[in-house]
Amino acid sequence: MSLAQTMATALDLPDQGVLAIVGAGGKTSAMYRLARELVSQGRRVLCTTTTKIFLPTMDQGQLMLRASESQWLERCSQFSGDPKPLVLGEKQVGAKVLGLSPALIQELIHAQIFDWILVEADGARGLPLKAPAAHEPVIPQVSTHVLGMVGLKAVGQPLSKTWVFHSEIYAQLTGLALGAVISAQSVVQLVNHPLGLFKNSPVQAKKLLWLNQADDPQALVQGREIVHLVQGQKSWLQRIVLGTATGHPSVLEVGA
Repeated sequence: MSLAQTMATALDLPDQGVLAIVGAGGKTSAMYRLARELVSQGRRVLCTTTTKIFLPTMDQGQLMLRASESQWLERCSQFSGDPKPLVLGEKQVGAKVLGLSPALIQELIHAQIFDWILVEADGARGLPLKAPAAHEPVIPQVSTHVLGMVGLKAVGQPLSKTWVFHSEIYAQLTGLALGAVISAQSVVQLVNHPLGLFKNSPVQAKKLLWLNQADDPQALVQGREIVHLVQGQKSWLQRIVLGTATGHPSVLEVGA
């Protein structure tokens, strides 16, 4: 394993692309962390969602609501929010922003306004681990990269709705009984299952795995076991990273 300084470097992101973020345990934090890094490199960055996210803070980005902008593409092209990304949603409902349809995201890509479009494509109600339901995740099929998030604080805890969103589906996909201890092996099964973490990913998209919340020593041990198990198989993952989307440094270890 090798050390990388930033999330973008650790994930081996090129100069341009569309990154869909799925799973649980830090998606929003990861999206804004990546956005800041890419903006600092001189990239024009858009953050959005196909589900819903909380309103961005002043530090996270500048919000624009498409429903209230008749010339929204033109407004996007005129955006100069350095050092912040633009956060684009359909409309505001309470404390959250409703996201864009995949068709609108495709329209943005064709407009070639942004170097990177970061899309939170899944919801997990703040829990560290998730198995997708039938309608999830909502990944734009034009995505060049899909980042699967796993919150390591759930590993070693009982399989229940306290720790896992859609815990019943997690049990079905991994064979782990409800109430049993969530093992590293069950996480790997979730990652590899065709209806698991990377469900609905475009065939052409590069698959990246971020094992988050690895700043706790025990979580780091669990994360290393997951990496070891994945690397022992014929994996289609391009990168596996152990880190913390909110910490400094954010990247702890990188597996090829």
